[in-house]
Amino acid sequence: RIPGWAKDAQVRLNLRPVAVNFPPTPTYAELRRVWKSGDVIDLNLRMDTELIEANPLVEETLGQVAVKRGPIVYCLESVDLPESVKPLEVSMPPDIELRARYDRRLLGGVAVLEGTGLARTNSTWNGQLYRERQTTKLTPIKLRLIPYSVWANRGPSAMSVWLVLLAR
Repeated sequence: RIPGWAKDAQVRLNLRPVAVNFPPTPTYAELRRVWKSGDVIDLNLRMDTELIEANPLVEETLGQVAVKRGPIVYCLESVDLPESVKPLEVSMPPDIELRARYDRRLLGGVAVLEGTGLARTNSTWNGQLYRERQTTKLTPIKLRLIPYSVWANRGPSAMSVWLVLLAR
């Protein structure tokens, strides 16, 4: 079975590439042959990192993106940010480069995504509900995103899946 999120799936039979005609919407790769004991099939599914957006009818996420790697959605947890920065103050540059790295020390071992984001530094509201628009300074910060499925395992924290995407 070829999952819908997979792009450029590759199949090998006994360590040799096999030409497989995938349908436009991947579903199943079919291999027809006379099988022998010991035959091995390898299926290589790329785990590309991509920024995704929600349907514009979901007003709460307008101008924001989530990060997905393969089928896994990632989030930004406050535990991985400087103490003075909250997840909702972090923005993603449109050309952000996120590198996947396996961290075996984190929660028994997970793939994290690392890159550089921008934090708004003018976020003091002093209890106000509204104010005149102010110029916000953006400061580069190191980002570390974790799979959404493992957040809230390192003590009390705030988290966000949807992050503001800066305009080009």
